[in-house]
Amino acid sequence: MKKSILSTLAAVATVAVLSGCSASAAGDTSGSKELTKIVIAEPVHGVGYLPLYAAMANGYFEDAGLDVEITTLTGGAHVNAVLSGDAWGFIGGPESGAIANAKGAELVTIAGVVNKANIYWTAAPDVDIDPDDLAGSLQGKSIAIGRHGGSPEIISLYLMQQFGIDPDDMVITNNDQSGSEIALVQADKADIAVTTEPVLGQGITEGVWTEPFVNVPAELGDFAYSSIVIDSKTTKEDPDTVKAFTAALDKGMNFVLDDPDGTAKLAATEFPTMAADVLQPTLDRAYADELWNGIDISDEGIQLDLDVARDAGLLVDNGKVTIDTLLDRSFMP
Repeated sequence: MKKSILSTLAAVATVAVLSGCSASAAGDTSGSKELTKIVIAEPVHGVGYLPLYAAMANGYFEDAGLDVEITTLTGGAHVNAVLSGDAWGFIGGPESGAIANAKGAELVTIAGVVNKANIYWTAAPDVDIDPDDLAGSLQGKSIAIGRHGGSPEIISLYLMQQFGIDPDDMVITNNDQSGSEIALVQADKADIAVTTEPVLGQGITEGVWTEPFVNVPAELGDFAYSSIVIDSKTTKEDPDTVKAFTAALDKGMNFVLDDPDGTAKLAATEFPTMAADVLQPTLDRAYADELWNGIDISDEGIQLDLDVARDAGLLVDNGKVTIDTLLDRSFMP
């Protein structure tokens, strides 16, 4: 496989990663109860995580006795933050926890946030794609595929197998920071981008690339894409906090599912640099593709996540990681 590893580009799309979270819990103003402080590490500040942001902005975590802080850590550092004890949990692919567990960690998934794969393949406007001959269309093309070991890369390598595409026939670039694929395509460093919302919508609006030619949510169906993953010892030592967290997250999820207008207002606050003509189509696509459907995770969704990681060659565990060891539903409302 031809591969060039790029470090973070300066011309990153500003909507892709924000250094802070505007929906941070303000603390218990009543003074009657001390809040339990927990940190959630995220790999990108993304639209898919709106149920988590809603739980913060609407005070659901505070009502549950929690002061939740989000920190954005790129390049896989969100997983390392949990392994080192610097974060209570991370939001991301359960397969990241599975890969860590195959190396001796004991991480566990306690709730889902995005239960469809928020990934899309798109091409520069001058690149011809024949949907009936993807292997032929992509031969010799360069593709920006996301960080090595991240969900976009894992899922894309799996889909290449399904589509009969030989990765060795392409020039694959691992771009470490989400959003940098815009700069790569603009600079003619990539013909194809594997991207997520809201970066997809920005690139379409700016004419960087076309509408996606592979809609991964539709291709894979039910899939544990972004979940809350924590150290399993937390579930044993502090189960009350875990239960309080998932109950508040569930309220945030229901808000997003039940109130699209309120969710749009929240999104405008969370992503203040996104133009309305980018943000609203991004939300429309998320609802149309059913990225959110509750915090429960089906056996099928997490098993597919494990299968994809194994088939992509990034989870080598000889079957050690199973649904039972990776998923703990006992804290879901």
